[in-house]
Amino acid sequence: MQYCNTINWDDIRLFLAVARAGTVSGAAEVLGVNQSTVSRRINTYEKSLDVRLFERLNTGYVLTPEGEVLLQHAERMEEESAAIERSIMGKNVALSGPIRVTAPLILVKYILMPAFVEFSKTHPDIELTIDVSNNLYNLTQREADVAIRVTRDLPPDNLIGRELGKAELGVYGEKKYLKKYLQQKIKQQHTPLHYIGEDNLFVRPHWLNEDSLPIKLAMRTNDVLVTLDAVKAGLGVGRLATFIGDVEHSLEKMNNVPHLPLVPVWMLSHPDMRQVSRINMFTQFISEKIKRHLSAMLGVNVTT
Repeated sequence: MQYCNTINWDDIRLFLAVARAGTVSGAAEVLGVNQSTVSRRINTYEKSLDVRLFERLNTGYVLTPEGEVLLQHAERMEEESAAIERSIMGKNVALSGPIRVTAPLILVKYILMPAFVEFSKTHPDIELTIDVSNNLYNLTQREADVAIRVTRDLPPDNLIGRELGKAELGVYGEKKYLKKYLQQKIKQQHTPLHYIGEDNLFVRPHWLNEDSLPIKLAMRTNDVLVTLDAVKAGLGVGRLATFIGDVEHSLEKMNNVPHLPLVPVWMLSHPDMRQVSRINMFTQFISEKIKRHLSAMLGVNVTT
């Protein structure tokens, strides 16, 4: 492979995007540019190197052996570039500048927004960007500075993971629906309880595992907010975190259901970001707010 004398990092980023997406359209979406721009620049880059990096197939772009070699070098360059940026950021002691936070919408809506507002009012020179997503952002590449997640999975070894507390789960139904269900059950013992199930749940839900309880699937979804809306509309019962169900006045928590395991709430960041004053202050502030909120839901006192 013949390399040109000057390496353009923008060309490397473009190459990485196409290699990872496998299509020009996918890379264009990631980079926020037109497909024609990606295609043209990849062609120009190959000509400058005098080597073919991709095979153009009907199914997409596939790396050639030369492209595979370049991929290894490009990924190391990407990591070094990110490390330099984190190192420089780590020396920033100013309480101003941007902070990019990623968190699920359900957490933002029911727990985080009041804390975000309070933090922003207290520190107006810090610019918060809230990226509502369940995606696992690459904190090493600074796609986000802080990630807040509800998961039982342990954080990756290269990140700082702080468990802030545990979310309690319960089974909730709309009050009028539950009242009508109980009235019908008195008249007809085998009246089924309708439920909203998780998208990946194809068997009887464990949170309604009493074999003698007749149940009927009313809807299946992979989104908590859809479950919430369906439950509030009286379609059936669903599994929700208590920080959601307990504050929705139209809902009622069902008794006599199996005990549901608690789900940890994590805050993740890269170790190099600990020395950035604004991010360190933000993580401490938000951590305390989440801890207190979750502890209050569980009836546990928190001491600072």
